[in-house]
Amino acid sequence: MRILIVDDQDENRYLLKKLLAGFGHETVEAANGKAALELLEAGLFDLVISDILMPVMDGYQLCREVRSRDRFRNIPFVFLTATYIEDKDEAFALKLGADAFYRKPIDPRTFFSGITALLEDLKSGKRQRRETDGDEKEILTLYNERLIHKLESKMVRLEEEISEREKAQQAMRAALKEKEALIREIHHRVKNNMQIISSLINLSSRDIKDPATLDALRQIKLRIRSMAMVHEKLLKSDSPDHVDFGDFLQDLAIHLFQFFRIEEGRIALKMETEPLGLPIESAVPCALIACEALSNALKHAFPGERKGEIVVTLRRLSSGDALLSIRDDGIGFPGHINVAEAPSMGLTIMNSLVQQIGGRLEVVAGRGSDFRVTFRIPGTVGEKPK
Repeated sequence: MRILIVDDQDENRYLLKKLLAGFGHETVEAANGKAALELLEAGLFDLVISDILMPVMDGYQLCREVRSRDRFRNIPFVFLTATYIEDKDEAFALKLGADAFYRKPIDPRTFFSGITALLEDLKSGKRQRRETDGDEKEILTLYNERLIHKLESKMVRLEEEISEREKAQQAMRAALKEKEALIREIHHRVKNNMQIISSLINLSSRDIKDPATLDALRQIKLRIRSMAMVHEKLLKSDSPDHVDFGDFLQDLAIHLFQFFRIEEGRIALKMETEPLGLPIESAVPCALIACEALSNALKHAFPGERKGEIVVTLRRLSSGDALLSIRDDGIGFPGHINVAEAPSMGLTIMNSLVQQIGGRLEVVAGRGSDFRVTFRIPGTVGEKPK
């Protein structure tokens, strides 16, 4: 038996084709009623199985065309639908001349046995082939009624979906606000805890007389303060998980100038930074790196009353990396520096932090010094700096 399958869904046609092929039938497929009519014009078919809701020409229109044309009117026509499933939909389908009406989902064996029984009854004469029941005006009225009803049903479902989606979006927004509030609270508590640690260091320093120990504690306080400033920035930021590191560097530099009590006009500060959002896992190591490099320049680059300039640079590179540079025109480092084997605590810490962010550290000696850190901006694609 040669069967024409009409359905706009590829998977539906595929499943029906496999089912019918399993019983030894040949199938031809069409994605809408217009394409089905063209196939009917081109060849002979023993049965048409059609969906109803389709583009270009729906199943109702196809059935009406088949029953109105002498060449096709004797071909058995069966509806198999998942959208037009009400009793009135079936009644209208039968009025158009359909021989059977099935609703999806349906057991394949039930469907095929029903089709087989229909064809046998039509062949033996036990069942008469259906003709269109009703005049043109009545058919058109009923068709418009079923179409409008289906559109109204879809509108209701669409409104329900929109309402549910709006509720879900409201719930997501509420959850996001709650998450942001929680993150801000965490940043607030971390900042406060760091301030407590800093205060404890101040108390412990009162009884210490050794200058080297006091200097080490002062440096620890600076590192703690630089981390606390990151959390403070995040508290004030529109985004609770990203800090504008260019803006942060400005605040850090001002704080360090005040901390080391640099006389106004003796050391000039030049900022060459651009906005760059960093997540906390990158911002904290970068903050500590900048703190170490700036502290080193302020403590050692300009001994006595020597004057000079410190330039802080932060910019994106064409490679997708970021460059953080802190350079000065001070006395510089004595001799060649092997960064990887540097004995100083500051460089050891910086090396460790640079490795943590997957970056590369260079110390350029010459007229003054230049600490350069190149690192991959989180969220960008590419290899880590080599």
